[in-house]
Amino acid sequence: MFGSRKKVKETFGLDMGSHSIKVASVIKEADKPLLTACNIKKIPSGDEKSVKIGKLIGEAFSEVGASPVDVNLSISGSNVIVRFITLPKMNKAQLENAMIFEAERYIPFNVSEVILDFIILDDAAEGQMNVLLAAAKRDFIQSQVDLFRKIGLNVNLIDVSAFALFNAFMLSNELPGDKGVAFLDLGHSQTNVLVVTGGMPRFMRVVQIGGGDITRAIIEETGLTNDKAEELKATGGGEFSEKVKQATVEVLDELVKEMQLSFGYFENKYSIPVSNIYCSGGMIYQAGVVEYLQEKLGIGIQKWSPIDGIAIAENIPRESIDPVAQQIAVSIGLAIRE
Repeated sequence: MFGSRKKVKETFGLDMGSHSIKVASVIKEADKPLLTACNIKKIPSGDEKSVKIGKLIGEAFSEVGASPVDVNLSISGSNVIVRFITLPKMNKAQLENAMIFEAERYIPFNVSEVILDFIILDDAAEGQMNVLLAAAKRDFIQSQVDLFRKIGLNVNLIDVSAFALFNAFMLSNELPGDKGVAFLDLGHSQTNVLVVTGGMPRFMRVVQIGGGDITRAIIEETGLTNDKAEELKATGGGEFSEKVKQATVEVLDELVKEMQLSFGYFENKYSIPVSNIYCSGGMIYQAGVVEYLQEKLGIGIQKWSPIDGIAIAENIPRESIDPVAQQIAVSIGLAIRE
């Protein structure tokens, strides 16, 4: 898509979804990060689990003149479990020793089968603290490391997709400390939901509903091919506009139900309503999706661009990157990490 070769150190972020591979490279500048390259590589139908994924990753970088040695990678969905827990107050060293025992209460796997990480968020009630616990299956992480090693790449760090996206948002935005703010990343196979208060994550959930479900619903309504259904979804449907609208509404209504359950859980736990929503991901490019969700949820939804918080290399035309910016939010959030 867009790129430039640099002799200074770049950090590379890779967001590998079910529908496309998104990559970004960033150079840390004194005032703000500089985006030096980005690309979106569509995964052809049927390639999601094939060995061609490694080849596509290589092409995603080479097409923009990037030659990374190390990459920052995102994971989401069933591959990672995130829990927000409250524990007696202790220092980090004490928590490291206690976490393996605490984790057994919160994750559905044997702790010997997972890789654990945690962050102390802030104080809770007197004598307690809020902790974010993340766990990923060890064999899955190893499979990712092996995949990248085969194509000559080292995995520098692995982050949860929703948190990488939040990092990108916080580059250029501030959040009210007393309100619940939700982030929806509307992807092809799933929707990542993150709710924060006071600039800290408080709730995260992955809903297995995304743009691909709309495509399949259009196929059921029209009997057309996958590629044609994707085309109709992007253009509004033409002569099939009513069927496309019906298929879209059916999927979005299911997504709304899941959002309402998620926000209800958050409000019951923290006694703070979700007051506004920031939206990103490829599904927001389908006409009417964001407006429909806003109407049904009764909460204001704002689109945002991850490139508002970074500088853009001179050879990347702003007018060319703007239309796809929401799709590379996670990869930018990964690339700004060291």
